[in-house]
Amino acid sequence: MAAFPWWGYSGISVFGVGVWFLAADVPVWNTVWYVPAWYGYLLALDGFILRSQGRSFLRDRRGETVALLFWSVPFWFVYEAYNLVIENWYYVFGLRSDTWAFAFTAAAFATVLPACFLHAEWLKSTRRFHAIQWRGLRVTPMTEAILWVAGAACAILPLIWPRYTFWMVWGATLGIPEAVNYRLGAPSLLRDLESGRPARLLRLLCGGAWAGVVWEGFNYWARCKWIYTVPGLEGWKLFEMPLPGFLGFPVLAVNGFACYALLCRLLRGGRSWEGGGGFRQPAGCRSWVAGALAVLFSVSTFHSVQVKTLKSRRPLMSELPGLDAQDRERLRAAGISTPERLFRAAESPDVQYLAGIAGVDSLRLKNAVVHATLAIHKGMGCEAASLLRNAGIDGIAGLAGADANALYGRIDELKSDVGKPSLAEVRVWVRSADADGRPRR
Repeated sequence: MAAFPWWGYSGISVFGVGVWFLAADVPVWNTVWYVPAWYGYLLALDGFILRSQGRSFLRDRRGETVALLFWSVPFWFVYEAYNLVIENWYYVFGLRSDTWAFAFTAAAFATVLPACFLHAEWLKSTRRFHAIQWRGLRVTPMTEAILWVAGAACAILPLIWPRYTFWMVWGATLGIPEAVNYRLGAPSLLRDLESGRPARLLRLLCGGAWAGVVWEGFNYWARCKWIYTVPGLEGWKLFEMPLPGFLGFPVLAVNGFACYALLCRLLRGGRSWEGGGGFRQPAGCRSWVAGALAVLFSVSTFHSVQVKTLKSRRPLMSELPGLDAQDRERLRAAGISTPERLFRAAESPDVQYLAGIAGVDSLRLKNAVVHATLAIHKGMGCEAASLLRNAGIDGIAGLAGADANALYGRIDELKSDVGKPSLAEVRVWVRSADADGRPRR
């Protein structure tokens, strides 16, 4: 058994710093918590893999690690492109700079394949499922044809009937890549089943499930986060994910394996993430072209996500109504530099006391606190908070128990240049509101 490596300890430290940034509400850094959380976690996990089996990605497969990080970004942007049509989730509290937002997004999406594969690798290092053998699956031309047809259906139908076939998107990157892998001799789960060796499939399914719980746990506490609006499942959630949605993570890991195995076969002769190799061999013209197309696709899809899927930006004190520059400076001197800190400071003991110690008019401050409380509720943002207040909602307590459809109708009637929220967003706000008046993350 190898010693736990230095980067494993570094990962634990990075994760701890990320938790501190989030808990202390450090501006901007609290928004990007997801990145130190995942990279710290993955560094530590790679350390445990090394300790368990004597080899790991960062020590023995660094080139493969680079390849996984790079191709994870366009891989996940495929699902973001689908979501522009199926609208199953949206993002809140995005960064103010699109350049930094893309850097943050790329860093976050780069963890998708490593998250799926490192969990499976840890299970492999502990020899989970190693001895299991099944009766071999008989693969016929009909079997391959079914994979092609099912893969094509999963790729096309969510774009035609998104409300009823949105769930099929999780097979959009599985059927056809797996059929091609089997035919070309690339690493293939179908071939594993044909030979009666399901260990790799079982490790991927369990690793994907494990990664899904971590994903949603990290996301729940994040400032910049995603919120699901899957039709009919809004009330059945663990963290932000509808309970049936957790079944998608094992499938995602299998999808990732099929797509990455195909990329390995087409671009570098078939080496898989399990065998390593990465970019050690010279990249040919085909690899450079594929990489350039991947970057172009990612950038263009990111722009569409910013326009349609991102619903709010990180709120600022300057957006709160009633506070002038002098008020904001006095609050900053009192240690209150964000709407989140303003809400917490006004809770204990009360707004009147805070106004006295900060030297701000109590009525103006109370107005700003109400707006801040709404703005941070489920990532609503300051613009949506203004719409709600104009529609007659003056605080979280007023939002609790409201009729979401009626409230959406009142918002829709407002003549405003601000983009109006969707009915799904309004339902999220109402469902999450409580009579205690506290915003929900």
